[in-house]
Formats: sequence, C-alpha cells, structure tokens
Amino acid sequence: MTPSAVRSSTVGSTPGARALWCSVALLGALAPAAGGQLPTVRLDLQPGYIAADFLSPPPGVSSTTGFNLRFAARLTTTLPWLVPVVGGSVTPYGTTGPSTRNHNSPNLFAGNIFPILTPARTGGWLTAELPLLVYHSYGGGRPDNPRLFGPDLFLQLAAYVHVGEKLLRELGPGWTYLDAYMFWEQNMTPNPEPSTQRVDRFNPVLLFGLSLRIGGSAGTGTK
Repeated sequence: MTPSAVRSSTVGSTPGARALWCSVALLGALAPAAGGQLPTVRLDLQPGYIAADFLSPPPGVSSTTGFNLRFAARLTTTLPWLVPVVGGSVTPYGTTGPSTRNHNSPNLFAGNIFPILTPARTGGWLTAELPLLVYHSYGGGRPDNPRLFGPDLFLQLAAYVHVGEKLLRELGPGWTYLDAYMFWEQNMTPNPEPSTQRVDRFNPVLLFGLSLRIGGSAGTGTK
C-alpha cells in the first residue's frame, strides 16, 4: 500500500530515485570512517494498519484503512543524524472503500532518519524520529510519468513506545525487542488534483501497529 497513489510532481525522474538509493548506500559505506567503528544493522518487522484520506479526501474518495505489512533495515552509525534506512511495505488485502489507494502493489523506500527524542530522555518509554524518505510506489512520480511506479518524497514523524522493555520484560528477554509504533506521513510533493487542479499539501497518512526489532540492543529503540 502506497502512502499516496496520487502522482507527485517535483521529486524527480527515476534516475533521481536511483541517485538517492546510491547516496544512502554510499553514506552507509563511509560511515565507519567517521568514527572508526563498524556500523550496526537493525531490521524492523512492522505489521499494523494504515489509515488515509481521513482529513482531506479528494473529490469522490472516502477515507480508507487496511492491514499493512512493513519492514525496514536501518544502518546505525557513529553519527546520530546519519541513519540510512531502506525498506518496503504492502497492504496484502487492499484497503476499504472506493479509493485510488485500494490496491496491493508493494512499495520500496529509502532515506535517512533524524532523531528527535531518545529513550534516555523519556525514561526508556519513547523514541521519536523524523525520517525523510523517497517512496517508489504504484502511481508515483510526475503526472507525465509513463511508468506504473515512480518516486514520491515523504516526511514522516515516527514514534515508538517501548512496551516490551517497560511492561513485558518478565516474560523473557525476547519481549524487550517489541515496540508499538505510530507514523504520521505527509507527501511533500503533491500534484494537483485532476478534477479541481488544487494542490492539497496536507493530507497525511497514519500508520500504527507493532514493531519487532531484530538486531541492535534491547530497550534502546535506536540501536
């Protein structure tokens, strides 16, 4: 399920998306030189739900929800602001209601995660982050994009509540890697709505569910 199946205008062409992916890989490769230590990789498995078009749906479109499967692999480096991430998501059963988002085409994304709050500042309960992501998704890209898939630029506000670490530790060490997550995503490069030619710059997508961290350290949320 794409965060926005409406084509976007200013992210760039497919070569631009390739350039971003190459930049993420290059930053990750150069990261050890910055601090003299090897970076660590963390995989997040994130089943949950997605809700879209609940604030300002386009004409003829209703709000929509659906079961969402998401995964992300992040490279934690010695620089706190340099956290390259790649991943993908899909709504295997589509979404509810008549909507351009009602499909089960997978998405790929890449970008960087900027930290806002760490567990050390919230008593171990909360991690907040600001990922900047390029999604390569069905219907994405400029209006004149001849391909089925294209790039969209998204800004995401991400919050993780470390329920496993704080509430489920007595069930076993594996439970400390379980978090609850909520993501608020906004397309930063929307195209005009075809029927009205109006550019809607505030039509966020909400994702929420459970996140299982594989790799890194229990209870940190960032490593």
